[in-house]
Amino acid sequence: MFIIKKLFIIFGAILALNTYGVSKSQEIEIPRTAYKDIYKYYVLEEGRQATLSTITLRRQSFDTIMYIKAEVNCPSRYIRQVGSSTRSVKDIQGTPNQWYQPTIGTAEFDIVTYVCR
Repeated sequence: MFIIKKLFIIFGAILALNTYGVSKSQEIEIPRTAYKDIYKYYVLEEGRQATLSTITLRRQSFDTIMYIKAEVNCPSRYIRQVGSSTRSVKDIQGTPNQWYQPTIGTAEFDIVTYVCR
C-alpha cells in the first residue's frame, strides 16, 4: 500500500513537471482559412491590456522565417503591424503601421480571429 502511494506521488510530480515545461516552450500554430497559403504562423508571445492585444508571431515557409509583432483591437477587429525582423524576436524594429480591418481569408484575418477568440 505504501509503495502504491509513492508511485502515485512520483507519477504526479513527473506529470506536473512535464505539463509546466510544455506550456512554457510550446508554440501554437494559428489555424488558417486559406489552405493554399505557403506560410504558417506560430504564436510566440501574447499579451493583453484592456481591449488592446499584443502578439508576437513567427511566419514560416519552406525557405524563410520572419518574426512579427502586431497589435489587435478586439472590439473593432482592427490590426496593425508594429515591427518585423528576419533574425530574431529581439531584433524586431520598425514603426507601427496604420490600423486597418483585414479582409476575410487573409492571414491577418486569421490572426485577429485567433487573438479575439
